[in-house]
This record gives sequence, C-alpha cells and structure tokens, in this order.
Amino acid sequence: MPEEQRASPRRRMLKAGILLAKGGLLSFKCTIRDMSETGARLIVEDPVGIPEHFELVVELDGLRADCEVVRRRGNELGVRFTAPVRQGKPLRSQVVTSSSITEKPTLRKKPLSL
Repeated sequence: MPEEQRASPRRRMLKAGILLAKGGLLSFKCTIRDMSETGARLIVEDPVGIPEHFELVVELDGLRADCEVVRRRGNELGVRFTAPVRQGKPLRSQVVTSSSITEKPTLRKKPLSL
C-alpha cells in the first residue's frame, strides 16, 4: 500500500463540528472524522450550499479554523486550513452520566432452545 503523501499526520476522531460561512449567517453541522495540523476530513448531511471557504468550529474543544474545500466526494469534504488553528475557550461541555437499573435483572429458569 502506498505511503500517504500528507504534509502532517492525521488523527482519527469522531467529533461534532459546525461550519460557519458569510459571517455566521450560514451554518452547517458536520462530523469530523480525522484532523491534522493542515486540514481535516468532514462528513456533512447534505453538501448542497456549503461554500468553498468557511470557518470550522469544534465547540467541545474551543477550536476554530479557517478552511478551504479541496475535495468533495458525496457527503464527505476534504479541507485544508488556510491559517493556523485557533484555540479558544470551549463553547460547551460534555456531561457523561451513568444510568441506573430500575428493575432487578432476572435469570431465565430454562435455557433458550434454538
């Protein structure tokens, strides 16, 4: 398999992001599948209307990056960062809570017959 010819190694991830364009007048939700220092691979629900240049915002990390689309394939966008990624304060936090069992689990008296 040929070696990747990327300017910097990419890190796989599964994070929510927002694409902002026209000074925030347009916004699109996306999923970030991988990211490097120079670009990212994004998945969008519908690529129609997404401009060639936009700002990518990762709310949980506080990251902001100016992007240019370099590849479109279905609902997948390959983007390169046109300026250094900016690190700001996270816009929201992720809260993980455990769920409790409301009913006591029971064992079957007879094994299932296949």
